Amino acid sequence: MVPMEMQFLASTEGGHAEEAEAQLDLPADPVEEEEYRKNVWKGFLISIPYSASIGGTATLTGTAPNLILLGQLKSFFPQCDVVNFGSWFIFAFPLMVLFLLVGWLWITFLYVGIRLRGWRKKKSELQTHAEDKARAVIQEEFQNLGPTKFAEQAVFILFCAFAVLLFSRDPKFIPGWASFFTPGFISDAVTGVTIVIILFFFPSQRPSLKWWFDFKAPITETEPLLSWKKAQETVPWNIILLLGGGFAMAKGCEESGLSAWIGGQLHPLEHVPPTLAVLLITVVISFFTEFASNTATIIIFLPILAELAIRLRVHPLYLMIPGTVGCSYAFMLPVSTPPNSIAFASGHLLVKDMVRTGLLMNLMGVLLLSLAINTWAQSIFQLGTFPDWVHTHEANITAPPPTLANDTVRTL
Repeated sequence: MVPMEMQFLASTEGGHAEEAEAQLDLPADPVEEEEYRKNVWKGFLISIPYSASIGGTATLTGTAPNLILLGQLKSFFPQCDVVNFGSWFIFAFPLMVLFLLVGWLWITFLYVGIRLRGWRKKKSELQTHAEDKARAVIQEEFQNLGPTKFAEQAVFILFCAFAVLLFSRDPKFIPGWASFFTPGFISDAVTGVTIVIILFFFPSQRPSLKWWFDFKAPITETEPLLSWKKAQETVPWNIILLLGGGFAMAKGCEESGLSAWIGGQLHPLEHVPPTLAVLLITVVISFFTEFASNTATIIIFLPILAELAIRLRVHPLYLMIPGTVGCSYAFMLPVSTPPNSIAFASGHLLVKDMVRTGLLMNLMGVLLLSLAINTWAQSIFQLGTFPDWVHTHEANITAPPPTLANDTVRTL
């Protein structure tokens, strides 16, 4: 009777195991199961750099190309005031959410497989137990953080104030707080500098109210939220110098006439519809940035796109915004962006994994960006008109050079 009972128990346990595997939708073969787990891990790993690149496009401060666009707009078209933190967020945030959703579906389909039949099945006890263990680990790590400190609360409040001030400075659809000042006197930089100055003298420890009324209380030095020594150690000065060098290079291309000459060499695009021109430009830039850094790519292309837009008689932002966002859509190679390099350095991804995943990501990004720039971006940035502030730039580049007063130099 004992062997029969053991055989019955073994068959029962085997049936439960097969049921659990069927409900988890995992392969029964150990080799296939291990391959499935590797693919899931690759999908998790590759989604991190891709989401970092896509998420950085939502704000002007999210990535370097966005900041370069804002700086070069002030250089090329000083009277252009349609691009600010709020207007960019209204344009880029829906695009970011849409691209994240489409990218998640593509990565899930490629590495995990979308099985609608498995979604309808009831969770097995094994899967429920695994989720409970994961939830317990997360809860334990959260408890280890301890209570929220005064410095953390202060930084959070200041960050929220920073975001609110950025959005409400000039939201376009209603008057912002910048309307109380002279036009052009207040910019987004004023908000950032103000919050940083507050960080330098705001205490990191909760001040005691008794100290204010006790005149005999000893004077103790309090540590601020941000010290100058910490700022010197952590501020990426190399990035600041790189951005400044990019602005200087763009200004040199404009003053020397190089950008106008390169724009003139693109005269075949003058006979192409603007919608198709945007699509072609975004494709070229998104694939060019696979082999060059995003900063170098946008520094090279922005002056060219500005001159090309003037020749096509379209709004300059109609070409400059897709070029800027397209620089962040680099998904195919490990050298494209630092997030790709970090994920590739883990050793679990191959170049072919990034190429086959990133190729369609690039194409989807180009199509979604073309959709955004031809739909809701039209009303946000008034892209359907040729703005008056372009004529100031045209007058600067078409003005004749000053004549030399020295006859000897003129003869030479």
